[in-house]
Amino acid sequence: MLINLQVDKMTTQSARQPAALELALIDVVRTLPSRRVLQVLDFARWLQTQLAPDEEHVAQAAMEQEEKAWEQTYNANRDDFLAMARQALADLDAGETLEMVIADGKVKAR
Repeated sequence: MLINLQVDKMTTQSARQPAALELALIDVVRTLPSRRVLQVLDFARWLQTQLAPDEEHVAQAAMEQEEKAWEQTYNANRDDFLAMARQALADLDAGETLEMVIADGKVKAR
């Protein structure tokens, strides 16, 4: 419970002093053995890759909206997409296509 009170106090302070949480974290990290410091760093980097719950909700809503827009576009242009697919298969059968490969980190045709 004491920890929660300290966190709440630091959170309140962070609104006034953005460095307060950073300084508290540095103080804690300085007391840890180097192996534990590496674990803290690894965990912090992992946290950077994670979306916050509110960001996750926004990302999900955007994805659903994008999916709906794509479905509408596909349905409105279904015949065109079918024609492109048939043409692509005909080009492949005729040997008129090039293989795409990744070389030196770039997509290239060969």
